[in-house]
Amino acid sequence: MNQEKIGIFISKMRKEKGWTQNQLAQKLGVTNKAVSKWENGRSLPDLSLFPSLCGLLDVTLNELFAGEKIPEEALKEKADQVLMEVITNWLGCGSKQSENNPPAPHTTPAHDALKVSGVSKEYKAGPETILAVDHVSFQVPYGSFTGIMGASGCGKTTLLNLIATIDTPTSGEIRVDGQCITALPEKDRAKFRRTRLGFVFQEYNLLDTLTVYENIALALSMDRTDLVNDKIQREIQDLSEALGITPVLDKFPWEISGGQRQRCACARAMASDPRLILADEPTGALDSRAAGQLLDTFLKLRAAYGTTILMVTHDAVSASYCDQILFMKDGQIKTSLARNGKSKQEFFTNILEKMAQL
Repeated sequence: MNQEKIGIFISKMRKEKGWTQNQLAQKLGVTNKAVSKWENGRSLPDLSLFPSLCGLLDVTLNELFAGEKIPEEALKEKADQVLMEVITNWLGCGSKQSENNPPAPHTTPAHDALKVSGVSKEYKAGPETILAVDHVSFQVPYGSFTGIMGASGCGKTTLLNLIATIDTPTSGEIRVDGQCITALPEKDRAKFRRTRLGFVFQEYNLLDTLTVYENIALALSMDRTDLVNDKIQREIQDLSEALGITPVLDKFPWEISGGQRQRCACARAMASDPRLILADEPTGALDSRAAGQLLDTFLKLRAAYGTTILMVTHDAVSASYCDQILFMKDGQIKTSLARNGKSKQEFFTNILEKMAQL
């Protein structure tokens, strides 16, 4: 899935409609800056916007992902191709985990779970160079819950994409679990995402045609070739009990609540025994009660499995669950704030005070 090609396609179809970027932004209820970032290939629209965007541009979802109009006679073949590209990009299907690369044990190595050193990311927008991430450095210790906060457009999602190996930095180095991931080839990046990272998104990204059990089992069986059906069942049972989703294992995602879907997504993220979970605005689509349950789930995962979590959020309440907060502005980490044993309420107040100073 070529992000730049999709951006060029959105721009082309918008212009065919005779609309400016601002007019398309108004129709979608987003900022002009957001549309500009899509068309420059710097980001993709939020999943919730895809149906509306496709309807406005008179294209199918397959055409949007492909970044081109698809003739009717080639629709099925191209649709299958696009689907496989999406699956391959996120799951890296096809490679098997070797005996020399077993799931990481729950021990704490001497190095940090994540180390970002002098990382920058530049994008070209015609003659202009945009510095989205500007010489960022920080560490995330094992077993910690770290948040990244900042206004829309500050670079936090771009930074998360760099750590997730979805994009590559212009300069600097990123190490996850001690491994330098900056120059990994694409085939190795896909395997790395699949075996070392877990993802929790704002939109749950569960497969609607599979039950909750089957969604988790798919992630478990992707590389864990050592697992037979009995072991898969036991692991799913352990995860579901820890996350309180045992009663919904046989249901489809569309049959359960948003909060339950996000906890199922957490179970799926944990299936590969990741060294780091990346959460991008995970509470954005939830009401306050479900959001609190999800954040409590993150705390349970950390306590039970020693999970390291890096969460991007703009919400101070969500951030108050973290151990430390990194504040981004204009592509830079401007300051940080550690909990240091404070209660959630005290930390929440400190976060608001720090945000007011920026």
